[in-house]
Amino acid sequence: MGHLAGLTLAVLACSSPARRHLRPITLPDLARVDPAVQSQVRERYQTLTRALGDSPSDTELAADYGQYGMVLQAAEYFDAAEPAYLNAQALSPDEMRWPYYLANLYKSKGETDKAEVSFKRALALQPNDLATLIWLGRLHFDQGRLDAAEPLFAKAHALAPRTVSALAGLGRVALARRDYTGAVKYLEDALSLDPEADSLHAPLAAAYRGLGQIDKAQPHLRQWKNRDLLVPDPLQEEMDLLLESGLSYELRGVRALEARDWKSAAEFFRKGSALARNNTPLSRSLHHKLGTALFLMGDTAAAQTQFEIVIREAPPNGIDEATAKAHYSLGVIDAQEGQTASAVGHLAEAVAYQPNYLEAHLAYGDALRRIGKNRSALSEYEEAAKINPSSVPARLGYTMSLVLLNRSREARDKLVEFAALYPDQAEYQLALARLLAASPDDSVRDPKRALDILQRHFKDQRSPEVGETFAMVLAALGDFARAVGVQRGVMSAIQRAGMNASVERMAVNLHLYEQKQPCRRPWSPDQPVVLAELPTKTSGS
Repeated sequence: MGHLAGLTLAVLACSSPARRHLRPITLPDLARVDPAVQSQVRERYQTLTRALGDSPSDTELAADYGQYGMVLQAAEYFDAAEPAYLNAQALSPDEMRWPYYLANLYKSKGETDKAEVSFKRALALQPNDLATLIWLGRLHFDQGRLDAAEPLFAKAHALAPRTVSALAGLGRVALARRDYTGAVKYLEDALSLDPEADSLHAPLAAAYRGLGQIDKAQPHLRQWKNRDLLVPDPLQEEMDLLLESGLSYELRGVRALEARDWKSAAEFFRKGSALARNNTPLSRSLHHKLGTALFLMGDTAAAQTQFEIVIREAPPNGIDEATAKAHYSLGVIDAQEGQTASAVGHLAEAVAYQPNYLEAHLAYGDALRRIGKNRSALSEYEEAAKINPSSVPARLGYTMSLVLLNRSREARDKLVEFAALYPDQAEYQLALARLLAASPDDSVRDPKRALDILQRHFKDQRSPEVGETFAMVLAALGDFARAVGVQRGVMSAIQRAGMNASVERMAVNLHLYEQKQPCRRPWSPDQPVVLAELPTKTSGS
């Protein structure tokens, strides 16, 4: 038993009832962190040791436990920090900070059920805490619990009407409910407050497409970047600044990324790289994030250099998040530049170094389909669905691969099942209509049923995806003149939006319709699993 664990037990016999269930606390192995961080963690540990020996009040002892947990969490020793927070929470049950930090710790570990419990406890103690409202709202939204998420975002918006992340939450909930008018209002308001909130352009474009306003969707398609929105969070900022180390500069850089200040982020990551020891997880993480910042600044070559440094420092095998993300980033860049073979290699390494990396499995599945390895692609989409059972792209990719493997009947049955299980996810109905219109299997093809699906579910929509599917249905029914007109209209709209890859793909079907031939391929091998083509950026999270 460790020294502090022994002291903890020693004071229980003569302590208050709250102390009788305290968890043992130990000093973790600090070999992987900078010497300065080691000193800071040991100092907090010694402070707690002395406090246990002196037997202070419950409130004072809670603060010592909590502060020890904070420094451990800041240094990413999550497992060691957890019992410290639980003890602080038990000793000072009215203090909101401890369940709040505990919730963020669970969120970092991917333990969403525990995170939800702790966020709710923090919110019960401080019902108007803006950050807690938004984080808990996001957690509910990510789980598809729109009815639980919406009131949290609404309250955050009422408390702080100019908070972009609250408006964004309301906009995304509205979009998920196909309330396109409401989504446009919230997302436009958010962008008016923060024109650099680049991640909002994708949902806003989807909302405009849902309204049939393709011209308004076009500029947003070109401006989208995959970045998280900043959540005003003073408690998290307090923790981020605890350490003067490579890790603290990494956290500051992440804050700068969230604020869209790419230049400052790059400087923080550079300073962190100078402090961090080479060939460590922290060093690799800093180089990857520096590459991400450089990429967002438009310097792709410099970004690639940083990603390659990560790969050179990578362990030969095992789990390594930064290495996985570096391979993923290089794979995305290669895919954008048409270097499919190289992209496949990097994405294979990404999923090997981080098997639960959802985006990497999806991108790897897409890349495998492009080179005709459909059975392997099927496995990647299946793995993605295991990681996130609510992932629409994972299920769509799976069914697309089934079709390419000449298993159209199985694909149809899957889409019917998904459409019934998830009636709010219109993508499944649209995918089913495409398959019924253009299946290569005569026994599956049913263009009249496909037309009925479009008329029932997409009557008022004018999105490119719906238009392309409608053209397939018309051609399958022998109305080639209308199919040509619809296909040309869709191609003209997406060409103005700069979606050149989709234009080239649709030109193949247009040629068929002009020759009075129906389409017998609902998806091309190089078609991404998301039906809308969006500009792709590397992930910096």
